[in-house]
Amino acid sequence: MSGITEGTSNLNISAPKAKIGVIFYSTYGHITQLAEKIVEGVKAAGAEPVVYQIQETLSEEILGKMHGGSSLKPKYPVVTPNDLKELDGFLFGFPTRYGRAPAQVAAFFDATGGLWATGALIGKFGGVFTSTAGQHGGQETTALTTVPFFVHHGISFVPLGYANQGLSKLDAVHGGSPYGAATIANSDGSRQPDEVELDIAVYHGKTFAEHVSTFVRGKHAQARDAAHPTANVTAAKTDLAALNLGAPIGTTTAAPASDATAVKPVEPTRDVQEGGYQVEETPVKSAASPAAVPVAASTASAPTKETETRAAEPATAAPAEKITATEKPANAPQTVPAAAATTSKPTTAPKKKKGGLFASCCGKSDHIE
Repeated sequence: MSGITEGTSNLNISAPKAKIGVIFYSTYGHITQLAEKIVEGVKAAGAEPVVYQIQETLSEEILGKMHGGSSLKPKYPVVTPNDLKELDGFLFGFPTRYGRAPAQVAAFFDATGGLWATGALIGKFGGVFTSTAGQHGGQETTALTTVPFFVHHGISFVPLGYANQGLSKLDAVHGGSPYGAATIANSDGSRQPDEVELDIAVYHGKTFAEHVSTFVRGKHAQARDAAHPTANVTAAKTDLAALNLGAPIGTTTAAPASDATAVKPVEPTRDVQEGGYQVEETPVKSAASPAAVPVAASTASAPTKETETRAAEPATAAPAEKITATEKPANAPQTVPAAAATTSKPTTAPKKKKGGLFASCCGKSDHIE
């Protein structure tokens, strides 16, 4: 998240990276391989991975009989309960023991009673990845039996789901479930994680870190807004100015006085609102004087006796002023001759009556055509 500057105080506020704990216990190294791939996914999401191992509780004699060898030696720091308080989320990885967490992991969970008493882990996020001897050796139940630990601490369980295509492949036996990444180790530990399982582990770490990072950024933004309520407003104004969108609507920008070559805008015609219609007032040249139009030209309806009498009289009306051919306006109405105003009444021919067979079958005999 980029810094935000408020005024001249140089207020730089950047959201911290989410801290994701990758905490695991491994007997033969299978979980270690998954954990390292999960770390890759966490880094790809832009979060900060913090890797821990869970303390071994078995004696050297028992470890020798299990042929654990060098894989049981810690490569990373051993986790303590207080380390969990500094993390935003944690992915716990361990092999299954009868469908649940092994004794080493259970002992660590039991040591977090002080955190439970103070509610130190409320609001954090958790997930699980595991390994089993066989395909149906408890990959889902191992995650399910860990959920009560999350619930009692107020930790939100974040499952993997089926977003990764490798979980749906059926061409070969592989570990992994919607509860989290997993591998199949065989009963003697001879099988190592394959490419599909390692890819699922990377995806698990990436999606989990993205989920937690979203929460961390939102929580940080909320705290920032409460502490600096004007920071966002100033940043928003700066971003809008950088876009160079021009002046806001409804404001006018005066042209510089020194710009002599600026083109003056054309003054728009004034619009007048009349009776619900938009009327544009545009200056129009006045038409010719009504005195120049003969009386006969104003007759628009059928001729009457009065108009016939006037038609017989000569049209002697003189124009108000003398207009030459060059001065005559183009839109002046043309003079209609007086004789054209006289209209003779049309003679009506007698209608022929229909008779005979038509009259007898279709009604009265006085139908006319």
